[in-house]
Amino acid sequence: MGATRRRKFRLPVVSRLRLAWLSAFGLLFILGGVFIFAVSSDQGPGRIALALNDMEIFARPAETTDATKDHVASTTQGLRLGPPKLGDDSPRGEERFDPANGIETTDSLIIPDRFAAMGPDIAGPMSDEIVITINGGGPRVTSPINASLTSVPTPIPDPDPSLLRTTPLGQVPQIAANGRKSLTAYAKPFDNPNETAQIAIIVGGLGLNTTLTERAIDELPPEISLSFAPYAKNLEFWTKKARNAGHEVLIELPMEGYGENVAGLGAAALLSSRTPEENLLRLDWLLARFGGYFGATNYMGAKLSADREAIQPILDKLGQAGVAYIDDTGAVKNATQGSHVAWTAVNRMIPPAPNSSDRNAVYRELKALETIAENDGAALGKTYAYATTIDALIEWSANIDSENFVNAPASAVLQSRRATR
Repeated sequence: MGATRRRKFRLPVVSRLRLAWLSAFGLLFILGGVFIFAVSSDQGPGRIALALNDMEIFARPAETTDATKDHVASTTQGLRLGPPKLGDDSPRGEERFDPANGIETTDSLIIPDRFAAMGPDIAGPMSDEIVITINGGGPRVTSPINASLTSVPTPIPDPDPSLLRTTPLGQVPQIAANGRKSLTAYAKPFDNPNETAQIAIIVGGLGLNTTLTERAIDELPPEISLSFAPYAKNLEFWTKKARNAGHEVLIELPMEGYGENVAGLGAAALLSSRTPEENLLRLDWLLARFGGYFGATNYMGAKLSADREAIQPILDKLGQAGVAYIDDTGAVKNATQGSHVAWTAVNRMIPPAPNSSDRNAVYRELKALETIAENDGAALGKTYAYATTIDALIEWSANIDSENFVNAPASAVLQSRRATR
């Protein structure tokens, strides 16, 4: 008898094809899971297309000198990163982005043809696009200091049609027929029966980075006021989310500062070199970006604010619209004389903190605000949204009661100061 040959076992052809398909689908499933985890955990990068000429970026501030000193730059001197910068005039391909903080914007400034005579930079969309990688803004806070776990916030009302008027550039605020104003309609209700010293904080630059914007809305106490950049994307969505979380909101107005690149402030910049009509046209576009804000605040702007002839028409228009104004340059006081605008000034600029090594600088300014509040009964600070800045504000706010202070919305400090003038 011959030896019996042992045949190797092989899967049928159909089974091998099925196994290959299953393996391919399994690999796709795993890769998809990794991608979803990276996005949802804010640890992975994303890619977005931006218009190069009208984006907002986080950039290094220029060195300040005696001849070119802006209040914002001078109060944050020595920091590695400054507030969000509007626009970018660098040659294509030159790296000027900070991937640690990210960018997410933009809307072009588009104005009807009949306004094109106001200047070539105000008409038409901007088209040059680049694709960049953005990172998340740090892990979300899950400890009990999360504001949503300690209180149930009262939402700020949605935009009231009676407080809006239609312009060729969109709907802008107006004083209602019965005298109601945005500065009170959209201000966060605040009660301080014990007259505890108040400290109000404005966190600005929001809307540029999805993660940081969401963190500011969800994790900061509702008493902290939130300010949104005018060129950011999805402003109606983000500001509604902020109001629903109990935060009062503001619109940021890009203004000319000393030593700043004017083109970098975007097509809607308010400049001392423009006529009042040109600035007021741009102001209408800015004020129409979203609704439901109680006030406006400057982005940069020391040079414009010091020019009474340039800034006064802007303040007058805000007053006629029933919108408050909060200034961090310290230069608008003279221009407010005789104006009906409700305004107040920021006491301290809290430095933006992109990483944990800058946390102490944030605490130093918060301590300075406590001293001001002890002496004056109220203090107002302003900062920009960075991960460590948000972390520090959350921690500080959780302990503020034990220090005999109370978190107050910016509108409350404004009203208390108006009452004592």
